[in-house]
Amino acid sequence: AKYIPFLLLPLLSGCPMGDRLDQRYKPAETTSIELKSEQICFGILSAEDYQPVFISIAPRHTPHKERWYQQYPRLSVNNGEMCIPPGVYKFPEKGQFVSSFTLESKEKAKTTEFNTRRFDTAFEIKEGHATVIKVDNNEF
Repeated sequence: AKYIPFLLLPLLSGCPMGDRLDQRYKPAETTSIELKSEQICFGILSAEDYQPVFISIAPRHTPHKERWYQQYPRLSVNNGEMCIPPGVYKFPEKGQFVSSFTLESKEKAKTTEFNTRRFDTAFEIKEGHATVIKVDNNEF
């Protein structure tokens, strides 16, 4: 009975491993979207030196195994946005899509292992515009 306070001490002081897990498995971010002359552009807040290392794009409700994806795509984040030109992925004039992508910071990799950010975004293209739409998380 006299050891009970010592057993409760980790609960009161916090767990450094829990903090680590929170950073490593933080939830995906969402982003703004814009259609610019046949390119879909994703807005990236606090872009710093982050660059894409993975991207997946598909019409909504496409099974995961059938989705288009690229590791280390020929894309870059410039001036706070990442644009997908038609040569990388050709979007139709209308439809609903889901996209997941991961950005990596080489600068942050020098000081921490938490140097990636993941984004999940669903959007609709119609009448020459792209807008973010709400979907269930299981669609990503």
